Amino acid sequence: YHVVKTPRSVYKTVPNCEPCRPLQRSPIEGFYLAGDYTKQKYLASMEGAVLSGKLCAQAIVQDSELLAARGQKRIAQVSIV
Repeated sequence: YHVVKTPRSVYKTVPNCEPCRPLQRSPIEGFYLAGDYTKQKYLASMEGAVLSGKLCAQAIVQDSELLAARGQKRIAQVSIV
C-alpha cells in the first residue's frame, strides 16, 4: 500500500466561508441537498459527504408527513376541479 496525494483536492478554508455552504433542506419545498459541499461539521471529504447524506435523510424523514399531507391535498384539489 502507498499514500496517493492529490493536490488541491479539497476547497480552501478561509474565514467567513461557512455561511455560504447550503443546508441539506433547500428553500424549495421537497428539494434536498447532500454532498461534502453542504453545511456539516467536516471539510470536503468522504466523511463530510456521508454525514451530509445522513443529515439529508433525517430532514426528509422529518418533512415526510408534511409533504405527504400537502401532496394528498393537491391531489384532492385536482380531483375536485
